[in-house]
Amino acid sequence: MRFHRVDLAHLKVRAREVAADFLGTRPDEVAMVRNVTESASTVLASLAREGALGPGDVVVLHAQGYESVRRTVSSWCDRTGASYEVVPDVAAYREVLARLDGRARLVVVDRITSPTGTVLPVTEVAAAAHEAGALAFVDAAHAPGQVAVRPAEEGADFWTGTWHKWGFAPRGTTALWVAEPWRERVLPLTTSWNHGQPFPLPFDTHGTDDYSAWLSLEAAVAFWHDAGGLEIGERGRGLLDDGAKLVAAALPEVEAALPATPAPMLRLVPLPDGVADTVQSADALYEALSARRVEVQVVAYDGRGWLRLSGAVYNEPADYERLAEVLPEVLVRR
Repeated sequence: MRFHRVDLAHLKVRAREVAADFLGTRPDEVAMVRNVTESASTVLASLAREGALGPGDVVVLHAQGYESVRRTVSSWCDRTGASYEVVPDVAAYREVLARLDGRARLVVVDRITSPTGTVLPVTEVAAAAHEAGALAFVDAAHAPGQVAVRPAEEGADFWTGTWHKWGFAPRGTTALWVAEPWRERVLPLTTSWNHGQPFPLPFDTHGTDDYSAWLSLEAAVAFWHDAGGLEIGERGRGLLDDGAKLVAAALPEVEAALPATPAPMLRLVPLPDGVADTVQSADALYEALSARRVEVQVVAYDGRGWLRLSGAVYNEPADYERLAEVLPEVLVRR
């Protein structure tokens, strides 16, 4: 009882302090939430409540944006009478914003895209959003632990990132950073005991949630530093330079555009035409590889299939050698 009534509140504060230190900001600028999709819904709900998203307004998304975020945007557009538009690439943001002529209310951009592991110029996109009179939301789910992160320097009004991908924390360890003009107007989806207190305290109480993931953040960040910090990414880049070539050499030669700016610990390998080019066939190929005790992300994107390789701290060259050995056998059987 004492843990829940006395100790837990201080431990949540400590988790925010750790998150803020990692992000180079102050603890009172950061709320702890459960995932990036919750961050997106929280921001959209707050915009709707404040009258900043309604009929005729438009949310602008990137084609490589995370699907659950797109669905969240779609849901809130349905509720408010707004709509959303998807841009194919970064260059199209300014063109679309100019065409919308002031109707854009929120621009969503990924720091590192999930389908292809591409690093996007979020500061540039945020500046374009502000020039068009829109707010900027940076989805940095893949950023903490993989690249340097400084929300306040990226020009965003809202920024969210999680530590369960590259920061060694459990699922449910995510930060939502909010710029000062909106800080007191962004409220959690759950109204609970801390309602009415200053940001970010209302985010600390979600009833009987399990907050242990947040409380693990300090240990996770300490481990990340001990394991090399941002140097982990440089090691991953080296692993993937060789590993991706090895896997690609095991496949028929294919031509496909690869990201010009890949993330340090993510790399795409294109699959042959007609292989894993739909969500269903990508899932089937993943399951076939997993059944052979090979874990690799299979992605259907832009009309073709891809393998998205990781170069994490626990990976070694033998992992890519095993994939290169098993993949042709699995494809033949299919």
